[in-house]
Amino acid sequence: MTESDNYLLSILQKYKPHDISIYEVYSIPELKGIIKTWASKCFIEITNSGSRAKGTAISIASDVDYLVSLSNDCPDTLKDIYNSLFNTIKSRYTIVRKQNVSVRVKVSDLEIDITPARKLPGNTNNHNLYVSKQETWKQTNIQKHINDVSQSGRLNEIKILKIWRELNQLDFPSIYLEYLLIDGILSGKSKDNDYLARNVWYVLEQLSKDMANPLFSRIVDPANSANILSDLLAQTEKNKIIAKAKISASQQYWSNIIW
Repeated sequence: MTESDNYLLSILQKYKPHDISIYEVYSIPELKGIIKTWASKCFIEITNSGSRAKGTAISIASDVDYLVSLSNDCPDTLKDIYNSLFNTIKSRYTIVRKQNVSVRVKVSDLEIDITPARKLPGNTNNHNLYVSKQETWKQTNIQKHINDVSQSGRLNEIKILKIWRELNQLDFPSIYLEYLLIDGILSGKSKDNDYLARNVWYVLEQLSKDMANPLFSRIVDPANSANILSDLLAQTEKNKIIAKAKISASQQYWSNIIW
């Protein structure tokens, strides 16, 4: 293991996810109670759905992600459900904002993303959820995402790139970033920690390219081929990622890339 590998491992330690056990005593159960009351007869369950479930949590992104599974016969539209949840949470908490598919609420010092979704009929984990940026709905399977990412062997690379994203204030949806690395850029690369720095450097080099940049390739949600993950970002947002990657790939020291 090189000095560069050790440095990136120290960065992972620096940004390890917060201990939320103190919030699980009162704050989180209270929030879940509010959500369950809001959902009423439509309620099925609340499940961990994001980075903690996948093993890719970092301290400078959302702390907890929940999927609120609602029954298929819930009468309102997905847009109405999304806005209703936002208004309910907003009436009880001070810092609340709309994300692309979730509502983010700050509970004490904890940032929690809540995604309402309607479960499809049958014995599957398929759900429809509202996409506010595009004012449409999409079908996906959060549990498949959790399984794919958690078993990918790419958790460290994903976390490093998420830290890099946050430090550079880039719009780069995690689900897109994850499959871009797993199925695209790092496909066939070693999963050993001794290759961590080499792999991350390779990702930055690829993201900095003017031609044949992987951001220009089509990345599909494996849970639904009609859901194009690479379409989650407009060209202007991708250009910002490329510009930051160029700066990072030109640096001599890792401490100037990620700190």
